[in-house]
Amino acid sequence: MGQPTAVVAGAGSGIGRGCALRLAGEGHHVICVGRSADKLTETVARIEAADGSADAFAGDVRDWARMEELAARVAPRGLDLLVNSAGGQFFAPAAQLTENGWRSVVEVNLFGSFNLCRQLYPALKARRGSVVLVVAGLWRKAAPGLVHSAAARAGVVQMMRTLALEWAGEGIRVNALCPGLTDTNALIERYRGLVESVPLGRIGEIDEVVDALLYLARAAYVTGEVLTIDGGLHLV
Repeated sequence: MGQPTAVVAGAGSGIGRGCALRLAGEGHHVICVGRSADKLTETVARIEAADGSADAFAGDVRDWARMEELAARVAPRGLDLLVNSAGGQFFAPAAQLTENGWRSVVEVNLFGSFNLCRQLYPALKARRGSVVLVVAGLWRKAAPGLVHSAAARAGVVQMMRTLALEWAGEGIRVNALCPGLTDTNALIERYRGLVESVPLGRIGEIDEVVDALLYLARAAYVTGEVLTIDGGLHLV
């Protein structure tokens, strides 16, 4: 069937970059997607320095036309794996949240996830591929100061479950990975301060998150599931 192909959105940093590097190291051709061309170029350079195969595709996951262009690029290969690690949020009490603030967070997290899945569906179908959506654990419980992000993440989980059912007959598996505190540049100090609440007593490493992500990508009898990797934080 030739070299497997993966699209990794959010590949310019953090978990997305870690996933792209691992997949390339294991023989995938990785199409690295993100808004920052410079960051993507760095990821691709690291992959190629290790004799891997990768391309950069700069684009916003909220941009319907641009993601159509991504789908056109992927179509000749088909797609074995789609990983969406692109997302973002900011703190704001609900009573102070603006229209633009709400839209920006909901669109990048919820609509962006749908847009990628929708545009890449034909390529996934061609290879009976797999989807893993990275979703913050805010969907589990109330999240004061993050109502926009919590609502978006809950939407991603329900979208994932629905797509898993709709697409199961075509061999496409759709799952979500819910990482907890992970040692990335995006982990701000207010999150690092929660480490004492983690039952396992530490922050997770990117490689540990990628291990779990790739389990979901490869587990041929698992679909519609959320796998949480947070050292037990969701239990407290």
